[in-house]
Amino acid sequence: MRLARLKGELVDRSQAIAHVFKLARAERDAWLNWPTRVSAQMAATLGVDPHTMHVALESAVREHLQELGELRPRVD
Repeated sequence: MRLARLKGELVDRSQAIAHVFKLARAERDAWLNWPTRVSAQMAATLGVDPHTMHVALESAVREHLQELGELRPRVD
C-alpha cells in the first residue's frame, strides 16, 4: 500500500469524500437555480403563465433531487 501511495495511485479518503460532497453540492445548487433561469423562456414558448411554469419546474426539480438523495450507492 505504501508503494501505491508513493506512486500516486491512492488518495486520502477524507479528501475524496470532501471532494465528492463539494461536487454533489454544486450539482444540487445548479439544479435548484435552473427553474429560475429557464421558466420565463419556457413559459413564453409554451404560451403559459411564467409564475405557474416556475412553480411547476421548481416542484419537479425538488422532487427529483429528493429521490436522488434517497439513493444509496452500492460498493462491491
